[in-house]
Amino acid sequence: MSGACRKGAIVSTIPIPFRLLVVPLALAVLALALVACGSDEEPPTTPAATAEPTPTSTPEPTAAAREAPTEAPTEAPTATPAPTEAATPEPTPAPTPAPRSLEGVRGIVDPTNRGWPREVEGLNGVVSIPAKPLRIITASVGHDEMTLAIVPNERLVAVGGATKNETYSNVAHLVQEKAEISRDPEVIIAQAPDVVVTSPFFPIEVVEALTRAGIPVIQTELEQGPEARINAILLMGYIYGEEERASAFADEVQARYDALVSVTSAKDPKPRVLALTQYSDTLWVAGGGSTEGGVITAAGGVNAAEEAGVTGNQTTSLEGVIAMAPDIIIIAQPVAFGAEEFRQSLLEHEALSELPAIANGAVFVVESKHFTTLSYWNIRGAEDLARMLWPDDFPNPPAESFSLAE
Repeated sequence: MSGACRKGAIVSTIPIPFRLLVVPLALAVLALALVACGSDEEPPTTPAATAEPTPTSTPEPTAAAREAPTEAPTEAPTATPAPTEAATPEPTPAPTPAPRSLEGVRGIVDPTNRGWPREVEGLNGVVSIPAKPLRIITASVGHDEMTLAIVPNERLVAVGGATKNETYSNVAHLVQEKAEISRDPEVIIAQAPDVVVTSPFFPIEVVEALTRAGIPVIQTELEQGPEARINAILLMGYIYGEEERASAFADEVQARYDALVSVTSAKDPKPRVLALTQYSDTLWVAGGGSTEGGVITAAGGVNAAEEAGVTGNQTTSLEGVIAMAPDIIIIAQPVAFGAEEFRQSLLEHEALSELPAIANGAVFVVESKHFTTLSYWNIRGAEDLARMLWPDDFPNPPAESFSLAE
C-alpha cells in the first residue's frame, strides 16, 4: 500500500489545533481514500471533545476535502415523510336537553294531544283552540313579556299602552311599532286575533264579548314563584303551538333562578327587607305571596312585612313601618312617581331615625319593572337585590336580558 493510502498520512495533513472541528471532513476524505485503495479497515474514532481546544475560527478545508467526489450511497435512505398538520377537531355540540314533559302542567287538558284543535283550561273555563294561532293579543304586560320569549315578534300583533311604556314594561323597546289596543272589545276584534291570552284582571264582560265574536280567550294565572313561573311558560307555549321553544326557555329561566338561589339560600343570618312605596300619601308594603316578597326571598332576604303577618300588597302606617324594624328598605316605585323624593323623606323623618335601615342609610330605589312584573323578569329583580345584599358573592351585574324567540 502506498504512502498516499496510509491513514496517518491523511490525518497528518490537518494542523493539530484544528483537528477537532475538521475531523468530520477528515473522516469523509479518509473514507474516500480507503475506497480508492481497496481497504476494509475501520475509520478512526472521533476524538473526545476535550482533546483539543476550540478554535476561534473555522479553517478552510484542505484541497483534498474540496475536490474529493462524494460517493453515492449504496442504498437510498428512506425519506422522512413531511409532517402533516393535525386537523382541528370540530367542537362537539352540547347535547340538546330533552323537551319538558307536559304532564302535570296546569291548564293543559290533554298533554298527549299535540295536534289541533287542542283544549286548555283557563280561569274562565275550558277553551278550544282550533289551529296554531299566528295572530296573538294578550292585553297584559306580563303576558306580553312571556309571549315575546316564546313566539317570533311578528305574531304578537297588538299590545296595550302599558307594554309600550318603559316605566312598566321590560319589552317596550320591542313593540313600539305595533298597533295599540284598549280593553274595548271592538278595538281588539278589529285586529283579527286568532287567540287572546290575558290576565285574571281582564274584564269578564270583554272576555264574553270576544268569545261571542268567535275569538278564543284564555285567562291564565300569573303568580310569582318558581313552579308557577315555569307552569305559565309551558302553558303559553302549548297555547301557541311552540312547545319546544317554551321548554327550552323554561330551562333557561330555571337555570338562572337556580344559579341565584344556590348562593342566597345558604346565607345566614338573612337581613330583614321591607318593600315600601307611597302613592297619594298612602304607604304600601308587600307581604307574603306578593311579587316583591318573592323577589326578596329569592335574593336571600327575609320579608319583614310577611314576618309581621301581612299578605299581598297592603296599606300600612308609619307606626307599622317602625314595628317591622327593617334592616333594608327597597322602594319599588317608578322614579316618575316620586320614588327619590319618598326615599329622601324617609331618611329625614325624625320618627324613623332609629330604624336600622334609616340609621344605616340602607334605603334604596330599585327598578320597579323588575320587582313588580308578573313574569320571569322578576328573577332580574332578585339578581339586582342579591347584589345589594351580598356584593362579595355577586360582584358582576346580572345579564341584561333573556333570550327571545327567533
